[in-house]
Amino acid sequence: MDSRQRTLAAVRPHGRTGVELGPLDRPLVRRDDGDILYADHLSTEGLARKYAGHAAAGPRARGALVEVDLVLENQTLAQALGARGPVDYIVASHVIEHLPDVIGWLKDCAEALREDGLLFLAVPDMRFTFDRGRSLTTVGDLVAAHLARATRPSPAQVYEHFSRAMQVDADAVWTGRETRFPLFAGHGPEAGLEHARRIHETGGMIDVHCSVFTPDSFTSVLGEAIAIGLVPFAFSEVTPTQVGEIEFFALLRKCDGATPAERAAFTPRPDRHAPRPARPGWRSRLAGTRRLADTP
Repeated sequence: MDSRQRTLAAVRPHGRTGVELGPLDRPLVRRDDGDILYADHLSTEGLARKYAGHAAAGPRARGALVEVDLVLENQTLAQALGARGPVDYIVASHVIEHLPDVIGWLKDCAEALREDGLLFLAVPDMRFTFDRGRSLTTVGDLVAAHLARATRPSPAQVYEHFSRAMQVDADAVWTGRETRFPLFAGHGPEAGLEHARRIHETGGMIDVHCSVFTPDSFTSVLGEAIAIGLVPFAFSEVTPTQVGEIEFFALLRKCDGATPAERAAFTPRPDRHAPRPARPGWRSRLAGTRRLADTP
């Protein structure tokens, strides 16, 4: 199944009300599938302006953005829904990794869901994306960000992105043809320090992946956050990354009535695919960056 088919099978939108977060021009749940509301941090017009100069990250065709129903720039999802909430399900594809405070966001999602409501997540697997050289996110990382009420990526996360983002060929990873990939142009430890210093000094905002996961690490980290009472969800299913793909899927169920221990009781499906890669050392990354800089 592709991402859309997996989404529809998980949330069963017909006859139910749901929200899809950040669909841009690629909604997984369409208007004719059921009662769906599209939410984003900006209005449709604001998103069009934002991506006008960033075609690679934005919509594939001019004017193809879906109409945003709920603008979340200065309010939570529950606040934006108002009398239309709570909803039966929420869909978020490649959203959670961008969030400075994952735990706070999960709580906001739970607030917008009815009891037993579903949260369906599509999450990039760091082994097959430009995050391949980064360290996995820990429970401590998520707890620290939540206690700090983080609203923007930290200097550490910005450094990690610009220091390590690499040009990964997912097909090569799956077939075992390549284990080392070059950094993107303009990236490396020195670039990471420059960007991290800038946002530290200015308090600026830059969009990076704040968290990086594999299916196993996501289940372990979020399971611990559930077990210590920080997240009012239970796992219903985690589908590991399938051969040739770059993302895995998690279906969470809101269950305020259960104890944290009951919510955390979950046996994940085994992930038998590619192992987590060894990260190239800083000497290798720094030398490679300088070689690129010296190339005419």
